[in-house]
Amino acid sequence: MSPRLTKWGRILPQRPDRPEGVGSSHPMRAVVEQIAASPHGWTSDRSAKVRELFDSMAEDWAERNGPDRTEALAEALERLALPGRRCLEVGCGTGSVLGLLSRRFEAVVGVDLAMGMLRRADCEDASLIQGDAGRLPFADSSFDLIVAVNAFLFPAEYKRVLAQRGNLIFVSTNGDRTPIYLSPERVAEALGEEFAGVSAESGNGVWSCFSRHAFWEE
Repeated sequence: MSPRLTKWGRILPQRPDRPEGVGSSHPMRAVVEQIAASPHGWTSDRSAKVRELFDSMAEDWAERNGPDRTEALAEALERLALPGRRCLEVGCGTGSVLGLLSRRFEAVVGVDLAMGMLRRADCEDASLIQGDAGRLPFADSSFDLIVAVNAFLFPAEYKRVLAQRGNLIFVSTNGDRTPIYLSPERVAEALGEEFAGVSAESGNGVWSCFSRHAFWEE
């Protein structure tokens, strides 16, 4: 049986100022695929290199924040009306969406590999933790929602810390032009048969939501 993925098509028109983006030959794409396909794809050496890369970009990272960073996630949250109170954002960077999450969930945690990013985060209502998403520093079933915006997919870890009736929202803010990109179909495949998902194109981006218990189908 193939993982279930329902497509809602385009729900927000593309923005006229869509960034140029990258193609499938971008070197980060191979890394994204390897990590999603196998736990062995994320090595200590690769983790160190990614941390160094994002630490080097931290000073100017917040300048990239804008509507295109939040509109796809905001649309997903609005349409799905997700249950639960505990939310984790993986790869939170300088916290561009933590405020949005904090307005909807009682307890919000942002985790990022790069301390340089976290030092520049400005969100009083969320807890910030430096950590490796390949080895999340949380107990099993800790969160009702995991949000990953332009982030790597670590299937085993996300499933481990997600509550049995929890949800995962996976967002690529510039669609398939995003450097760290995995299609909704590949996310579904990596998560496996126990999950069902829904996805939609939204502005310049694409979001998908996956759950062991697909309440939107009820």
